[in-house]
Amino acid sequence: MVELHNITITTKKDDRTLIQNLDLTLQTGDKIAIIGEEGNGKSSLLKLICAEQMIAGYCTFAGNVLRNECSIGFLSQELSDEEKQMTVADFFAENQWTKELVRAMDDFGIHALDSDKKLGVLSGGERFKYRILSLLAQKHDVLLLDEPTNDLDIQTMEWLEEFIQQTAIPVLYVSHDETFIANTANGILHMELTKRKQVPKYTFSREPYENYLANRKNNLSKQEQIAKKQASNHRKQMEKWHDIWNKAEHQHRNVRSDPRLQKKIKSLKNQRERMEKASESFLEVPSVEEASEFRFDSAVHVPGSKQILDYSLEVLQIANKQLSKQIHLSIKGSEKVAIIGENGIGKTTLLKKIMDELVHHSSLKIGYMPQNYEDRLDSTKTPIEYLDTTGMKDAITKAYTHLGSMKFTKDEMHQPIKNLSGGQKAKLLLLKMILDQCEILILDEPTRNLSPLTTPVLCRALTAFDGVIISISHDRRYLHEVATAVYELTSDGLTKIK
Repeated sequence: MVELHNITITTKKDDRTLIQNLDLTLQTGDKIAIIGEEGNGKSSLLKLICAEQMIAGYCTFAGNVLRNECSIGFLSQELSDEEKQMTVADFFAENQWTKELVRAMDDFGIHALDSDKKLGVLSGGERFKYRILSLLAQKHDVLLLDEPTNDLDIQTMEWLEEFIQQTAIPVLYVSHDETFIANTANGILHMELTKRKQVPKYTFSREPYENYLANRKNNLSKQEQIAKKQASNHRKQMEKWHDIWNKAEHQHRNVRSDPRLQKKIKSLKNQRERMEKASESFLEVPSVEEASEFRFDSAVHVPGSKQILDYSLEVLQIANKQLSKQIHLSIKGSEKVAIIGENGIGKTTLLKKIMDELVHHSSLKIGYMPQNYEDRLDSTKTPIEYLDTTGMKDAITKAYTHLGSMKFTKDEMHQPIKNLSGGQKAKLLLLKMILDQCEILILDEPTRNLSPLTTPVLCRALTAFDGVIISISHDRRYLHEVATAVYELTSDGLTKIK
C-alpha cells in the first residue's frame, strides 16, 4: 500500500545521516512499531511518509516514497499553532459519519462534535480523543501515529490497543511504551545510531515485540561469539605464521642461494595474503545503540520510620471547577507512590500542590520533573551550563561523565537545550536530580519520552533508589516494577489500589 525505497534522511543543520537506505513496504493488517532512542529520526520518517514538505525545513532526503494513491492519516505528537486555535466544531466541519466514528464516540462518552471549546485548552487526553475521531471520520487507508499514548490514561490506552488490534488498516507508529507495543505490534522497525551516533542502522522484522527482543539478544550474542572466535583463531594463525616467517627469513639471510628457501618465502607471503583476505569476510562484533545509564547515589537514604507527608485537601479545583474532594495522602519512609486517574481529573494539579506542601514543610532535598520540561529548563543554556553552576573543574568533569553515560554526544552537550529532543530533556532533568542528590523525586509521567530500551533501565534505577518517589504515571511497567503504592484519583477522592 505504501512503499519506501532506499530512503536516506540527513539533517540540514549538521549534515548528520539519521536513516540510510531504508526499504519498507506497508501491507494490509500491518501493525508496525518504530522503536529506538530519541533523536534517531523516527518522527521524521513518519512525517516524510505523510508528506515530504513536513521535513523540508530541517532535513533532506533521498529515495522514493510510493503512496499508491493511498489516503494517509497522521497523528502528530503536538498540535500545530493553527490547530490549537480551532474549535472542536471547526475541526469536524467537513465530517463524514462513519460507523467507526460513531462507535468510538460512544466508547469515549462524546455525544456531539459541535463544541465551541478550542483544542488548545483541552487536556492531552481530550485532544487525543478528538484527533483520533477526526482520523476515523476521514476513512484513511493508512494510519501514522507519533507517540499516541503520551497523554492517555490507562482506559483510553486500552481502547487504542483494541482498535489497533482489530483494524485491518495498516498502522505504523512510534511508541516508547513497551506494554503498548507488546500488545499491538506484529512487526518492529528498530532504528539505531551507532558509534557515537554517527552510523545509522535499522532492523526490520515481522514478529511480535517480545519475540523480536529475544531473537535480537540471541542473534547479537551468537554474532559476538562467532566474531570473537574468528578473531581469536586469526590471531593464533598469524602468531604461528610469524614464528615460521621469522625462522624462514633468518635462514634466507644466511643462505641466500638456496632456491627451496626462496620458494618457502614466496609460499608464506601467499599464505599471509590468503589469511588477510579471509579475515575481510569475518563477522564484526555487533555495534548497537546502547541504552542510557541512570545511577542514583547510594548515599541517598530516607529512614523507613520518617514521616514524609501527611496531606489533606478538602476540594481540588481548577478555575472554580471542582475536580475532586476529600483527598488525603500519607507517606512514610522511602515509599514510591504513583497516582493514576482519568485524563482531566486533576492529577498534575494535585502533584503540584503536594510539591508546594513539601517545599514549605520538608527538610529533604526535592527534585521535580514536570510534564512540560521547559517549566524547569532554561532552553537557552547548554546541558553543561544547566548541570554545572559553579564553574569548578571537578563539577564540570562530573557533568561530562554523567552526560556521556546518558549517551549525549560532545556536540549535544554544548548546544542549547531547546535543540534537544523530549527524551534528552527528560534525561537532563533526571541527571540534575542525581547530581543534586535529591531525596524526594516528584515525577509527572517520567517515562513518557524515553525509548522502550531506556525505560527498563530507568525503572531498575528508580526501584533501587533509596529515597521517596511521588509520581503520576500510566506506564504499566513503571506501575508494576517501581511503585510500592498506587492511588487512583477520582471525583470522589484519592483511593489506594495497590
